[in-house]
Amino acid sequence: MAELKLDSGEFTTDQLGKKYRDFFSPAFEILVNGSKIADEIAISILKVESSLEGTADSFFFQITNAFDLEQREFLWLNDVFVLGKAVEIKLGYVDKLTTVFQGYITSVTADFSDDTTPNLLVRGMDMSYLMMKGSKSKSWTQKKYSDIAKEIAGTYGIKTQVDDTTTMYNTVSQNQIDDYHFIQYLADLVHYDFFIVGKTMYFRKPLTEMTPVVELQWGTSLLSLSIDMNLADQITEVTVRGWDNKKLEVVEATATTVTKLGSNSKTGKDILKAQGTYKEHVYTNIDSQDEAKTHAEALLNKRSMKLINGHGECMGIPEIRAGRYIKLSGIGSKLSQPYYIISTLHIVDDSGYVTRFQVGGNAV
Repeated sequence: MAELKLDSGEFTTDQLGKKYRDFFSPAFEILVNGSKIADEIAISILKVESSLEGTADSFFFQITNAFDLEQREFLWLNDVFVLGKAVEIKLGYVDKLTTVFQGYITSVTADFSDDTTPNLLVRGMDMSYLMMKGSKSKSWTQKKYSDIAKEIAGTYGIKTQVDDTTTMYNTVSQNQIDDYHFIQYLADLVHYDFFIVGKTMYFRKPLTEMTPVVELQWGTSLLSLSIDMNLADQITEVTVRGWDNKKLEVVEATATTVTKLGSNSKTGKDILKAQGTYKEHVYTNIDSQDEAKTHAEALLNKRSMKLINGHGECMGIPEIRAGRYIKLSGIGSKLSQPYYIISTLHIVDDSGYVTRFQVGGNAV
């Protein structure tokens, strides 16, 4: 089984067309515990989803010929589609396939409807779901957030791609929260990207590895698109305040700078400045000026990415996944920009193979 990793390559649609037989005749392959499932298994729909929004990457497929009407028995239920078995899914065209998912079967549903033969509905999630089980309490002393993220990942046998954080904290506590969402919490504090691809955890600085996976042009490769530019969640600055137990004094820091994505000049903060100053004050359990500054910058930059929210659909491209960037073109100079991919949904059914995606941005 080839290991699934976050591809950093950049492709043109022509290059992908050559790789995938001009996007003719969608195909997929499902392996369970390393063995390809039998060709006779009829799958009517297959979905693979990746997301950065606190959920595990997942898959779903429906098997339409899983029930033997004469024997009144489900086929493949006892030996193939068994809870906990490892799954790898490849998508592509004709004989050119790329791995898009690795994880486990977590749900098998026997679906009896009035007007159809009983179906099997098979679902699964990646390794993230193991990290989401149970709540834990633990403390670390003299550790950086990046050190803690590495340590937790190691307990699951997960490989790591981690950018070091800068601040060493006297005490960091995990209080009745599962490991996945605790690492997500640490990532949010420093505005880091956090996600898992296959068996590798990424805990990295924002706006890094920004090479777009592909450029999609409206009217050709880009089938549909909706982009919302919205000031509703924007602010001009964030102030974070805490208490230094050693010096017995208030610590406070303010962030007013946003790191821009793309070549547009105005962030939500810049636009709002013409209408006044709109601050957000946060009181939290921090005890140093450096930590307050880091937290304030993280909060402002995270909020800035809500300025642009887009949803699109293109022909099926396995390389498009959450955590990468994509460039959209042919939609006007202001909107023809790179965007951060927040989630993707690959769908293969009787109509063909399409990829749907959600993107975010912070400058117009």
